[in-house]
Formats: sequence, C-alpha cells, structure tokens
Amino acid sequence: MRKGRRGEAAIGSPGAATRTYPTGDRARLPWRDLQPESQAMQTSPNLALPYIMPLQAQSHVTHNEAIRRLDCLTRLAVIDRTRTEPPPAPADGDRHIVAAPATGAWEGRDGAVAAFQDGTWAFYAPAEGWTAWCTGETGWLHFDGSDWQQHAGSGGLPGNPDQLGINATADSVNRLAVGSDASLFSHDSAGDHRMVINKAQTADTASLVFQSGWSGRAEMGLTGSDDFAFKVSADGTNFVDALTIDRQTGAVSFPATNLPSDMVVNLYQDSGRMAGNGQTGVTVGGFVFPSYLTLYNGATVTGHGKFIHNNTDHGGSAGSLTASVAELIAQIREPGSYRRYGNEFWVAEIAAGAGTAGPFSHDGVTGYEAFFNAQMIRMPAMTFHGYLRALDAPILFRKAAGQTIHVGGAPQPGAVRLDPADGWQAVMIQDLQPPRTSFGYIPATLDVYVPSAGNRFQLACPALAPGIARIDPDTGLIASVSSWS
Repeated sequence: MRKGRRGEAAIGSPGAATRTYPTGDRARLPWRDLQPESQAMQTSPNLALPYIMPLQAQSHVTHNEAIRRLDCLTRLAVIDRTRTEPPPAPADGDRHIVAAPATGAWEGRDGAVAAFQDGTWAFYAPAEGWTAWCTGETGWLHFDGSDWQQHAGSGGLPGNPDQLGINATADSVNRLAVGSDASLFSHDSAGDHRMVINKAQTADTASLVFQSGWSGRAEMGLTGSDDFAFKVSADGTNFVDALTIDRQTGAVSFPATNLPSDMVVNLYQDSGRMAGNGQTGVTVGGFVFPSYLTLYNGATVTGHGKFIHNNTDHGGSAGSLTASVAELIAQIREPGSYRRYGNEFWVAEIAAGAGTAGPFSHDGVTGYEAFFNAQMIRMPAMTFHGYLRALDAPILFRKAAGQTIHVGGAPQPGAVRLDPADGWQAVMIQDLQPPRTSFGYIPATLDVYVPSAGNRFQLACPALAPGIARIDPDTGLIASVSSWS
C-alpha cells in the first residue's frame, strides 16, 4: 500500500487530476510568493495543522486550511473502506477510507482518508494510532501503521458487531476467533452457565470439532441427524461414527465396533442360501423360497441363479454364473480364487403382482407392497442384512419408527429408493422397538414396494441378526446358529 507522509494533503475535483499541497516541516503552500520565504508555514506535529506565521499575508487561507483538516479528522467517521474509486454523487463532508487498488481520482491514495470538502476531494494519510468509526461496518477501525484493522480494544464493543477477533483474525465463516492458551466461560448472577449450539434443521450440523494441525480428528454433536454422535477421523475429511445416542430412547450404539469378526449370527436357519434348511455343506441343491419371507399383492418368485463353487467364470469346472450373480460376487470378493470358490447360495428374483394394497410414496415414486419379512414373534432389537437390486423400475424401502436403513454401509436419513442403475446394493436395517410400545410381531424389518405389476427385483444372502449390529457390506452369507448342529 502507498502511504503518504504524515500530514500530507491533496486537493482535487471529482474525476479530475488532484493537486498536492505539502503541509509538513518547512513546507510552503502555492501562495508562498505572498510572503517571505523565511516566514514559510510550519505545521503541528500530529494533525499537521498549518500555523499562522508572523507577518503572514492572506492568513485566512492558512486558517481555513486548518479548519478544513479539523472538520475531517476530528471525531473521524467514514462511510466505508471498500471503495476503490469515488462515489458518483458525494455529499459535502463525506469521508471514505480508500481501498486498494485505488483508481480514478483516488489513484495512488490506498489507505488514505478521502474527504469531499468544498466540492473537491482531499486526502489525509493516516498515522499509526488513528481511529475511525465505520458506519458501513458499525464498528471501530484503527490504523496500525500499515493498514486499517477492526478495533477490538478495551471498553466494550459497539452493539452487534458482525465479527470479533481476540488475538486472532475473524472472517465471514469464523465470525468469532480467539487465539489463547485457555478460555473461561463462567456463571453470572444466577449461578448457572449454559452454552448453546443451534442448527436450523435436522439435516444440518451442530457440533464441536477437535483438530490437530488444523485437520479434524474428532467431532461430537448433532451431525446431519438429531441423534447425538461421537465421530473420529484419520485425515480430517472422512469421519466414522464411534458412538451414537438415540434421541428418543437414549439407547447407545457403537456403529464401528460390532463387526462380524466379533459375533453376528443369522437367525434364518438356511443361512440365507435359499436352498432349504439344514444345508451346511459348501454346495447346495435347488432353489427353495424360505418361509421367513412373504410375497404380497400377487407377487411371484423364481430362483434366478446361484453362486457356484469352483465356477468356470474364474477358472473352475462346475458351471458358469449368471451375469447378475457374477456382478454381485465381483462386488464383495477380491479377484481370482476368492470369486471361484465359496459357499453356494441362490439369488431370488421377485416380480410384483397386480395388487395395489399398501401404497407408499417416496422421492417421486409410488410403490405397492410386494415383499416383507414374515409376521412372527420378533425381538425388540434386531438387524437385517442382505443384497438387493432393482431390475425394471425403482424399488422403495419404507422406514418404520425406530429403524435406520444403511445402503452400502452409509446410514440414510429416511426411506430409500433404489434404481436399476444402482446395481447391487448392500442393505442393512437396524430395528429397535421399545418393548412397552411394541406389538411383538410388527413392524417388518424389511418392507419392499414396487411401482407396477411385472417390475422385478433380486435378493441375495438375507440375514437377520439379534440385537443392533453393524454388518460389513462385503460379508456375503452369514451363518445360521444351526449351521454347526
């Protein structure tokens, strides 16, 4: 920034060149020919007010110049500090701090106080310690010797400042910034103290973030949900839920702790292989639709195909996989022998019937109930996991109270729509029903809705685990509790 010498003043008309009148030590004004050089005007040390010298001719000129400076600088208040050129129609007495890079009639006057006086612009170069009230910011400014800064000194602030930095720089995002080794918030006369962090709506965030080297490592609060959560991160970008607390029940869950490596078993006796109960070997026979699943509104089911142990797709000899089965295996298993060998299971293909009972609308689609868990004695807390794929049209999953639906390992805020373009998706539904307000057999943990008769979708590896568990999206089959009997 260009800074003039302390006390320098320049005068000019809007849009025209300005004339510079030095007023510093030993300086002389243009009317110096009216007085002896030995009697050149001197100025005061702080505001550079011109002194009237002995025997000075036209002393009123000097006096008026001093009055003009005092009128500008006494109780200095500027309109703004964002303009780089003069306003089109200034009023007499208007004052601005010239913003960089200045242009037009203000060119070269970055940081100076520009005052419109007697029909022309005058410029006053600030000295360190000058203060000014900025009406545009409703706050005080001070000049630190290099630039104008927001003033946050002692004695309180003007009402409702939009930013405050305490030993730190506030900005439009961090409107309050504090640089300190400690901060204290204490009670007042009532003896209590409560800090409130508010958000606008459920999908927004109200939280505290803990950083290391300006990169987030932990977060706690309401993050995209009204359930309280503790999150951790290794890189400051990807956060994992470590602990969540249900806002309605107070139930605590550890989403990243209860993986299948700890203990998850399947309550379905066929282990979700859909080949009949009691199949404990690696291979299975024909397709058997299980009784724990219910078709509705005239829906029908067929065995689409099965994963074949030692399949020819990956170098074996036992038979080839259908394209859909091959895509599922490629999604949950590493290449090579991991896709060639494994426990066999069937993929069910379900076609919606013509019935229209139980309509449900979500995300621009209206569907009719086609498929759900059979109504039977249910646990207060349980978790469904399986793989689903829409073939002809979107399918919808309805979310009942107390349920959380995860797709591909990510929790969803409500009901879910799957489109054919989404391919296979791992669907996990955590279902927690308070015993005192539970019927004991509903709601169904899995409830699928389809728009039109004939629309198809596929299901593989269904599992129902006791309690609220987190099941890895790449798990595949989950063994039944009777698999070792």
